[in-house]
Amino acid sequence: MNDAAAFRTWLFAFAATIVLTLVCIAYVDRPVALFFDGHLRHTAAWGWLSRALAPLDLVVITALLFLFGCGAWVLSGRLLAPGSRTPLLCSWAGMWATAADIIFKRIFGRAWPDPGYVQNRVYEFRLLHGGPHWESFPSGTAAISAAIASVLWIVMPRWRALSAFIVVLLCVTVVITNYHWVADVIAGTFLGTSIGWMTVHLQQSLRAGNRL
Repeated sequence: MNDAAAFRTWLFAFAATIVLTLVCIAYVDRPVALFFDGHLRHTAAWGWLSRALAPLDLVVITALLFLFGCGAWVLSGRLLAPGSRTPLLCSWAGMWATAADIIFKRIFGRAWPDPGYVQNRVYEFRLLHGGPHWESFPSGTAAISAAIASVLWIVMPRWRALSAFIVVLLCVTVVITNYHWVADVIAGTFLGTSIGWMTVHLQQSLRAGNRL
């Protein structure tokens, strides 16, 4: 796929994401949140699924430390091993997604499913007033996992199935545990996928420019 076609595909996906997100906000998010609160909230599976999300924090911390470690290694006058390219791209994409998620949460200021809506029936956005319990949109879990997975999808095709499965699993988990709305996950997945794709292409563009 050439660059023009790839960009058109991205624009189409962007438009589709906006439509799906708006549809979910209007018709899907609240029924889904209430359904899982009523059917899963007080079960053992709820606690197990909540704990299953904890390793993602470790992934983010590891990515940050890896970037600092590589930076210190290069500053010491040594070269990075060729095998460090993929971990570096994943780390860059993960950190970019983390930063984007924090910023967009503050911009959109959407109330969490729980306690916002499930307990208090608060269902709204407070633009530019994000804060505690108002940081639902987009899903950081979806954005970070999709960013890393999209890098792997491009540079390590044999990992496509596994990385896609992990993204889907994490996205489903944050929805059924009411950490996020369905719309949050859709937007976060698109954001992360875009970031991973852009990270790889930016690196490729820099390498091509250096060869000129």
